[in-house]
Amino acid sequence: MDASGYGVKVYQCLTSLKYIGCNRTELASFFFKLGVLNYVAVPAEHTGLNGELKVDVLYTENPFTKELHLFDVHDHNSSNPSRYYPYKLANLRGYEFLAFGPYEFPYIFELSDKRAAGLVMEYLNSLIVRKLNGTVRMVRSERTPLDGRAEFDITFAYTDFRPHYMHDVTFKERGGYCVLCPFRTERDFLRHLLKPFSFGIWLVLGVLIVVCRLLGQLFPHLFQQNLLEQIFFAASTPHRQPFPTRVVSFSVAVLIFFLSEAYNAKIVSLMSISKYFDRPETVHELIESDFKVAIPGVRAPLFAEALPGKLINVKRAEAIYRKRGERMFDEYCTITYCYMAYLHVVIGKNQYGFQQYVLRDMMLEKLQTLQLATHSPFYEAFAEFYERYFQSGIWMHRLEFMNRKLVREMEPKRNLFGEVVFHFDDLVCVWVLIVVGWMLDRLFKSFPL
Repeated sequence: MDASGYGVKVYQCLTSLKYIGCNRTELASFFFKLGVLNYVAVPAEHTGLNGELKVDVLYTENPFTKELHLFDVHDHNSSNPSRYYPYKLANLRGYEFLAFGPYEFPYIFELSDKRAAGLVMEYLNSLIVRKLNGTVRMVRSERTPLDGRAEFDITFAYTDFRPHYMHDVTFKERGGYCVLCPFRTERDFLRHLLKPFSFGIWLVLGVLIVVCRLLGQLFPHLFQQNLLEQIFFAASTPHRQPFPTRVVSFSVAVLIFFLSEAYNAKIVSLMSISKYFDRPETVHELIESDFKVAIPGVRAPLFAEALPGKLINVKRAEAIYRKRGERMFDEYCTITYCYMAYLHVVIGKNQYGFQQYVLRDMMLEKLQTLQLATHSPFYEAFAEFYERYFQSGIWMHRLEFMNRKLVREMEPKRNLFGEVVFHFDDLVCVWVLIVVGWMLDRLFKSFPL
């Protein structure tokens, strides 16, 4: 079997005119259409009336360089058959490698000068241009003339399932669809301010109030003053009180000191650290939340089973989109390609005034593939070079570099001199605390303990 894997060893070409393919150019073209590069042609001619075949010269031709390799039969060296199969991909001599596929960052995207770039283009340039001395042309339209070729040399993201010669290479990393949800940037103060401690601490405070009242009722000679008034409002002089009163007052004061310090720390954290509303982080949490998912377009039925009861009707989603445009996603979640979802995240607050975030779970995983033509002679070299390219770390290094570069480019330009440390909204917790304290003060004065 030849090195191309097509099982063609010898092609006998007779000198009779009724046989097509005696011409060496036609014979080389025939094998090239089948993707067979490693072949040896055996020209044979009849000798005499007995019909014996005479073979003097073997040959093979490089379809790229048009170089013809001749081998003398009488100089045959059976111990070295590899000399009949020279490596014909060493020099493509400017062969135009046609590539086709959709733009999908970071694999293929368009630069400002209308040139295609990305991981796939870098890989093709490394293999086809630098190593094999060919050229690469990214075809933008599937209807672009292919210069008489039946297929593109390589196709990205569109896999044709063939019974034979799949010739596909699957990327190591996974892509797919992710869920984008609106990010509520308003801070949730009330829940933290009104419930700063756990249920156990509140239970301890309740028991403390009850015990203080009971001690004053059961032992009036030892606890002559109202302990709660004495502890919280310093209603009497401590050193003039009985010893049991001072012991209880000191113990309660220590407990209140630690609780107040914890409460002050909570207030400081609310002023310095963003305490936002709870949000779903996984698909399961999304299903249990109040969010609805709107997908304007034809992709909605793909996720109906994975999101039971969460998808709104396609017609309604399209109607809302026509009415509100991108502002609809300030209220609804949506599903898009993961690279587009991360692009929305790194932008931060968009031009419409709202921000989105990505759920940790991928909605639908999708393996990206590259598929070569049916009878492509490049498949073995392509697959082997990709493995080496990935194992060397170049692929992942460039992937991470492009993602970091995208984040840097999409970061909003900020005026550093116009930034301030605190905003009015940062002190909302203080204003709430003042109002609540004033209301409690009026309540205690109206209903004394």
